[in-house]
Amino acid sequence: MVCVIQITGNKDVGKTALAERLISIARSLGYRVVAVKQSHHAPDVPGKDSYRMKVAGADVVVLRGGGMWAVFSDRLSLCRIDSDLVVIEGFRDAKLGFKIHIGPDPPADADVVVSLDDALRRSEEFLKRARCDVDADGLLAFLAAR
Repeated sequence: MVCVIQITGNKDVGKTALAERLISIARSLGYRVVAVKQSHHAPDVPGKDSYRMKVAGADVVVLRGGGMWAVFSDRLSLCRIDSDLVVIEGFRDAKLGFKIHIGPDPPADADVVVSLDDALRRSEEFLKRARCDVDADGLLAFLAAR
């Protein structure tokens, strides 16, 4: 089982700012944290070597730079989630954990609908309300199918 907080909202409402705050607080408490971000644009940069390798046909491109690793693949290849908390930004159409919606037009399954200012003020409360009965394997299967 893993604890999950999901953040949804329209573009530029502050979802990532809330994710940063939640992750920072969780890390200060000693939690191991995995962050998942749904994006509508490609994560790699056209023209860069890693992009060119993927376009050439590589099934997986592993990039090392700036002290970090990145893996570019058409499929999610994690075999397990090794963390205490997963912070998910996006996947509005699914209920994956304690769901915080920032701004107007909330989905019907949102647990709380707030402004960014309110969300940032209530970050510690939201961390305590994380849904901690989420099956990690089921979450991975959901993400891998997307």
